[in-house]
Amino acid sequence: MLVLCLLAVSLAAVACGGAATTTTPTLAAATAAGDALVTSDLTATAPAAPVDSGYPAADSASVDPYPAAGDTALPAESYPAPAAEETFLEPRFRIDQPVSAAATTITGQAPPNLTLAVLDVTYNGVPLGMGQSDANGVFSIPVSGLIAGNRIGLAIGALPDGMDLVQTAETYFPHRGEGFQNLPNVGVFYDSTLVQP
Repeated sequence: MLVLCLLAVSLAAVACGGAATTTTPTLAAATAAGDALVTSDLTATAPAAPVDSGYPAADSASVDPYPAAGDTALPAESYPAPAAEETFLEPRFRIDQPVSAAATTITGQAPPNLTLAVLDVTYNGVPLGMGQSDANGVFSIPVSGLIAGNRIGLAIGALPDGMDLVQTAETYFPHRGEGFQNLPNVGVFYDSTLVQP
């Protein structure tokens, strides 16, 4: 039994390379050459880096210096890009301020001869009053139900004759006031303000 154990340990040592080998580690590579299988020993070494090549290889004949002679470099761009200056057309939509909860009339200005609606923005666009701007763009709209702390908004109450919704929006967008809000599923308010106590 002792002989079998010594034999098993000896075979294991030979199979694992033993503890005192002095050979360089090698990889056996097998390649198929025709019908025969050929094996060769390859020493495991790292490939040598080329001495004088850069990545990517420079092609000095086709690379122009930047900026080219006589040219100036482009200015550095800031991020984010500066916003283009907005243009506004007069008369702009304006609600006269302040608006108190006790008010029964909303006054202001808008483009002339427009049907206007005052809506409670806070309560999802509940109508508070309807009216019209005169030939000078001045309006005075009777309202009821103002609540202190709620935001009210001025909207176009009816499409002008001969205009569809897109044409109306494009025509009157440049007239928007300081409190302009476009709230999905609520409405487009060309001016808005908070109701004071």
